[in-house]
Amino acid sequence: MKTTPIIIIILAISVFTFSACNDTGGGKLSEEDVRDFAITHIESQVGYDEGVESYVNGLSNGLLVWSNPVWKNKPWEYDTEGIDGSGFYEDSLKVTIHDIYIMGTHANVYGTIKFYIDDVVTTYRNFSGIIGKEDGKLKWQRWLGVDNSELAAGFLWPSTELEGGLTAYNDMRNAMMNLEFELAKTISDTLVEKDPNWATAHLGQMQYYWAKKDDSKLQEVMELALSKCENASRAEKHFIQSYTQDRETGQRELELAMMHAPDDPMIRVWYAWNLEDNKLAIDILKHAWWRLPEHGGVNNMLGYKYMADGNMEKAKKHFEIFARANSEVPNAYDSYGDYYIQSGDYEKAKEMFLKAYDTDNSWTASKEKAERIEERMTRVSSEE
Repeated sequence: MKTTPIIIIILAISVFTFSACNDTGGGKLSEEDVRDFAITHIESQVGYDEGVESYVNGLSNGLLVWSNPVWKNKPWEYDTEGIDGSGFYEDSLKVTIHDIYIMGTHANVYGTIKFYIDDVVTTYRNFSGIIGKEDGKLKWQRWLGVDNSELAAGFLWPSTELEGGLTAYNDMRNAMMNLEFELAKTISDTLVEKDPNWATAHLGQMQYYWAKKDDSKLQEVMELALSKCENASRAEKHFIQSYTQDRETGQRELELAMMHAPDDPMIRVWYAWNLEDNKLAIDILKHAWWRLPEHGGVNNMLGYKYMADGNMEKAKKHFEIFARANSEVPNAYDSYGDYYIQSGDYEKAKEMFLKAYDTDNSWTASKEKAERIEERMTRVSSEE
């Protein structure tokens, strides 16, 4: 999955706005002065009306603010007129400065703010800002803030404290969604060994046995995973229980898992795959696609569902995204080949199936599809 380029955005803003920031104080800034100003200005934003004066005094007349740019909004000129203390209701704020980059008469500051009410962190905000002098006093001239609460939390998070476990878990899930069953099982085996108490470490094993229709081994692994669910989330437990050959039971467990992890792409893809109502499946998948528009498994399933619904134009777009953003995944080309067969372009379909096989020689089914197309084309040519 590709990460949101917040750092790139921040750097771009820093470089772009540096020349635009109006300095009337002169002289290179001191890192110590900048640090003291940034921390004091932010941490004084408490006490209702008591925090207003110092807050306003630390803002430039030309302050440009960008709040939570993950929502595709735009920076705006900040107006202090009408500011009251109603927003300064927290008990305390704690600032951690991560970096200060002095650029002559300006400084770019990276930091984190934790907002507290009754010792509970109610807001966790990462920020970047540019500080400069105005009328001889340090002031914020540019500000960008991103709140952790704005990000999706409804994923199938793994209940483990294993160092590096989340990365390996995501690698396993990606392999599962790309139908790389052997790879997913290999990762799963390793995770089970490293953390014997981690329930969802067994997911790759379960999918492998489910795909192989080895019901006895699947049941054995499922029971082992469920025995480790004491500290697992409800979403994890329901998702584990969805690995059954009983379609109705599996769908019900996926529905329950989706209630507790509504943003998780794997749960939505697995649930949509079993739906006969293609339009409903597409609507369920759109939620995941909106969050993760380059996700291979999501685009793959959307492609098939649009194709089944007769919308070949949209199907092609999703198969194209799948292949373009996941060029190392053989299933991207195999799925694209299925699309070209249905659209009647057998030459292009053969090309895609062979590309899937070339990407991973274990995908012999793709090679066999290409060979069947070649035989068909040869037979048709000889009959003409």
